[in-house]
Amino acid sequence: MSHDPAHSLITGANADRRERAGLAARSVQSLFGERLFGIPGTWIGAVGFPHPTQFSTKWHYWWQAHLLDALVDAAQREATSGQDAGPTRERAHRLLRSIALRSGGQVVFNNYYDDMSWLMLALGRFRHLEEDAGGKTRHLTKAGSDLLKAIRDAHTGDLDGGVFWTRERTYKNTATTGPAALIAVRTHAAQECASLLSWLESHLWDASKGVFKDGINIVTDDDGSTGTKLEEAVYTYNSGPALAAAVELAQTSTGAEAKRWATFAAQIIAGADKEFGRDMGNRRVLKTHGSGDAGLFTGILVRYLAEAAESKALDPEDRATACRLVLDTADAFWAGRREFDPDLDFNDPQAQPDPARVVAIFSPNPLDHADTAQPVGRTVELGTQVQAWTALEAAARLEATV
Repeated sequence: MSHDPAHSLITGANADRRERAGLAARSVQSLFGERLFGIPGTWIGAVGFPHPTQFSTKWHYWWQAHLLDALVDAAQREATSGQDAGPTRERAHRLLRSIALRSGGQVVFNNYYDDMSWLMLALGRFRHLEEDAGGKTRHLTKAGSDLLKAIRDAHTGDLDGGVFWTRERTYKNTATTGPAALIAVRTHAAQECASLLSWLESHLWDASKGVFKDGINIVTDDDGSTGTKLEEAVYTYNSGPALAAAVELAQTSTGAEAKRWATFAAQIIAGADKEFGRDMGNRRVLKTHGSGDAGLFTGILVRYLAEAAESKALDPEDRATACRLVLDTADAFWAGRREFDPDLDFNDPQAQPDPARVVAIFSPNPLDHADTAQPVGRTVELGTQVQAWTALEAAARLEATV
């Protein structure tokens, strides 16, 4: 009998989390998926549902990166469940092709290094998925190499280290440095990862709260001299990649180094629980940050809390805290969903929903039901739905592995 608190949470949970993740996957893909400019062989996520009717030059590159990550989650779940993951893997290929086309023919077109880092992380997971399935990976390796070069160019000695946020190079922040640290450890650059995490710890870590401040601006005074300005805002997603990087360093290091990073990971988990956790009945649910880009933030944290919950490098109690935050947040998203049949004729009083077509809309805020936070008639944003999907996939993965 297992005495692992994280395992106890799983075995006492509902047994249908894979089905929940499957509905979320179907919902996002069917409601938002479309061809890019109508081009055959492409597939991309529309920014809203119903889909915008007019073309806009503004689009959300990094939302698509997390959509790719979610497709990888779904394909892994399907494969481990004995389902055919081939169609999902093919859709992921089409999404990557569409991202490159939409970016002018290259994946590094974006101005933001954090956006490129999110895509790099998704690409790395996708490449491993394809390797395991015997698929083609040459183009994935090339895209990853191009992204890695751009990201590493933004890691400079300015401000003693860290990674710049944009090509303007006036701001170094957690949102870029954390993912870059995780990329480093996943590309066998453990020392670079440790350097980036150490920079975060010394410059942006609030030890009293267990969270990261957002970043440091380089400012120019009227006399031409330069100084810095600290941005103290705190967001859920800033804890996620830094946590995962610390966990992976703890797993690959030995002795004092392994203990150091396991301790740092435990502190990040405790801070996430303390600063972002909210009581909802008997659940401990993570707060979210509304809509727009912020509508994805907490899904990112949930993804990496799940990875921490799976890691034997951490103490059982720390894993249990991470696990509970993942499961409770995912369960709250699920409980607050609104289901409907998008093909149903609502003018026909005899019309009945087809279970095979039913999809779900998820609340941007797991503390509120979708009927309140996302009422009928309001545009549904892709980012908020990928956030919920990511959380549900994370819970399904824990159910299978912890």
